[in-house]
Amino acid sequence: MPQQRAPWADFLCCGKAKAEPNQNSATDVFRKNVSKGERVMFDKFTFSSAGEVQEVEFALARACYTHPEVKELSKGDLLGQVRQIILGQAVIKPVAEDATREITLNETTIVVNLGAAPKLPFNGAEVESHAGEGWAIVEKSPDGLYVNGRKVVLHLSRRQQNGKSLKGYELREELTGKPVLNANLLDTLADNSHLIPEDWKKDEQGNTRYIFFWGTIYRSSRGHLCVRYLYFHVGMWDRYYDWLDYDWHGSRPAALLASSRSLDF
Repeated sequence: MPQQRAPWADFLCCGKAKAEPNQNSATDVFRKNVSKGERVMFDKFTFSSAGEVQEVEFALARACYTHPEVKELSKGDLLGQVRQIILGQAVIKPVAEDATREITLNETTIVVNLGAAPKLPFNGAEVESHAGEGWAIVEKSPDGLYVNGRKVVLHLSRRQQNGKSLKGYELREELTGKPVLNANLLDTLADNSHLIPEDWKKDEQGNTRYIFFWGTIYRSSRGHLCVRYLYFHVGMWDRYYDWLDYDWHGSRPAALLASSRSLDF
């Protein structure tokens, strides 16, 4: 006597039928929507062409995915979250951005997280280099601004003085090894402008000072480097950036920490 077969048995081989199912069974209706070689599941997404498959493969390769990472991507609702980003219902934010950036101790003192991921000056910018780690105490005193007990000075290269100028990338080389301040301190000062010394607004000739924080360098999508600065304009402190192939003259000092022996370099 032949053995009885379950009505779903013909579909255990990924939709590869071995016999005609019962015309009145639910599996017959289901089978009409399943192509050979596919897993059986409801509301299944299928690629429309081999080209579409190749596009996904290329995208995964550009992003340097590994096979284990692709497997992780297929788990749970991770792809659903990616779809929310595509639809504009969610955004990607680096984990480091969730870190606390600053803690206010009192009206004149703030603790700053130097190692937090720096904010980007424009869309498409990347961090080329970022100097600084741990926390720093930023304090305003009657004679100026201090970071971890060391006074912040506005440094000019000799090649920036007496009407002279040099390129930004040349100044960057000169500043190598010096205690430059990074963009996290810039943003803390811009957001807490009451800490900024009054004499940072203009130099001795009455020119607006553009104070650069060389501890963080950014790169554009085309490979050009830039650095951010703080300046006083139309009654308020603001921040922007300039490219390293521009000229750096006497109104563009670098914010540095003074040495323990002297307040100048």
